[in-house]
Amino acid sequence: MPSIVRLTISAFGITSLLAGVHSLMASTTARPSGNSDVVAADRGNALAAIAMGIYYNLAAHQDNTDFFIATVPMRMLSAAVFWAQGWPAVAAWEGTGSLSTILALWWDLRKG
Repeated sequence: MPSIVRLTISAFGITSLLAGVHSLMASTTARPSGNSDVVAADRGNALAAIAMGIYYNLAAHQDNTDFFIATVPMRMLSAAVFWAQGWPAVAAWEGTGSLSTILALWWDLRKG
């Protein structure tokens, strides 16, 4: 059975991958005005989410503890930035994922 921290990283990666695929598929239909700059930015963000989903799952598969630790401050920063920009759902996703990862790291280290 994978460790709890690997499961938190994998869950974050899977949700990122799925959100990215959904955003990529919906990027033109969600913007009926056809603003090409907005569509290009949406597609870029979608591709970044897909890539993040892939490398988070790769790190989970490799049990890359250094990566797990390194994600926590960046995801907390992302949560703060998203919150400040008025994206509370994304901020909650980032913040909850980060907190669950740090708690899972602590749990796994405590177990030895």
